[in-house]
Amino acid sequence: MRTKAIYAFSLVLVLLSACEEPFTPKGPYVQRLAVVGILSNSSDTQYVRVFKTYDPPGFDPYEVSEDQAIRGAAVEVTHGAAVIRYNETLISRPDTSRFNDKIVAYASKYRLQPGKTYDLDVTTPSDGTAHSSVAVPDTGWVTLLNPWLLTTSNSAGGDAEDLVVKVGISSLTAGYMVRFYLDYEVLTNSVWVETKTEMPGLIVIIDTARYYSYPKLLRRTSTPGPPGTLQTEGASFMIRAYVEKLKDLGRQYGNDFRLRSFIFILTQVEENLYTFYNIANGYQDAISIRLDMPDWTNIKGGVGIFGAMVEDSLYVPISN
Repeated sequence: MRTKAIYAFSLVLVLLSACEEPFTPKGPYVQRLAVVGILSNSSDTQYVRVFKTYDPPGFDPYEVSEDQAIRGAAVEVTHGAAVIRYNETLISRPDTSRFNDKIVAYASKYRLQPGKTYDLDVTTPSDGTAHSSVAVPDTGWVTLLNPWLLTTSNSAGGDAEDLVVKVGISSLTAGYMVRFYLDYEVLTNSVWVETKTEMPGLIVIIDTARYYSYPKLLRRTSTPGPPGTLQTEGASFMIRAYVEKLKDLGRQYGNDFRLRSFIFILTQVEENLYTFYNIANGYQDAISIRLDMPDWTNIKGGVGIFGAMVEDSLYVPISN
């Protein structure tokens, strides 16, 4: 008993002495190379950003007002036997509220090939090297099971049936999203100008207020098959949301508005990008509360993300 009492007293002394040390939530800082690159078949130009992590003087990262981009890096993407070299370029910054200089990036013109693997290698003048790899999802398919609901005569009633979309996704796909766009023309200065608006998936009407909800990235529910195969998934759009959105456009433009077509776009993302997206956006439900943000990266020799996304679309013309 005496030994236990001495041990407890000694432990109290240690804890008391530790309380004299100033507390800080910031751990030891080690500067690292950061790389961000998302390959996509929706553009014929691919980009990679290379920069350094930084240690803000306080606790707010937005206190740092200078971009930490690294210039003069060698950026290469290997696809089979082909080596694709990226060139340094400057891109206009859409938001200058924090950084007012142009974005330093590395770019190369080539079309992404679905179903293939791409390797990334980055070598900087003084901040080390980084490597990553990504397997791109295969080309998918999109079909609308009940397109007749898009005609005004059948949809004006509202709630009888939802628009049902079936998609085929790759075995390499971790998450997917289906978006619905309305392609229309607006008469502007006696000229019909083509434009496009995303249509909501859901609507909640409270008194006269309308609350629209738009599709989000979903985790696949089907079991991945052998490499190169596609599995069937689905999505639905509330027909009432479509009807109310059409009414909004009619009120906005009146007779200076005419429909052209409907477009359904399937976006597939592989495991790396899906994981990074969910960590960055947190739990996407109204119940979960999570304050931590795990460190995750697929960049060897640094931090960041090298991922890929593939888009496929379905064009539905307006029936006369």
